[in-house]
Amino acid sequence: MDACARSDDQALSRLRAEFPRWRFLVSDRGRWWALRGPLPSDRLFERDAFDADTAEELRAALVAAGQDTAKPEGER
Repeated sequence: MDACARSDDQALSRLRAEFPRWRFLVSDRGRWWALRGPLPSDRLFERDAFDADTAEELRAALVAAGQDTAKPEGER
């Protein structure tokens, strides 16, 4: 495993720990994704996917959208 892959794995681990209700992946083109769902019908208006060029940008997008882990599951 090269240093870049280890760095990506570490970033994925941090994202998963910080945002446990989301799934994360890095595409074969290097795009970072956060996905969740399926959402219940009363929450379908909520965003269920984010993408970014880097793990840091993805984390910032989640935080900016209010998806931080400080909120209990029932709060939006």
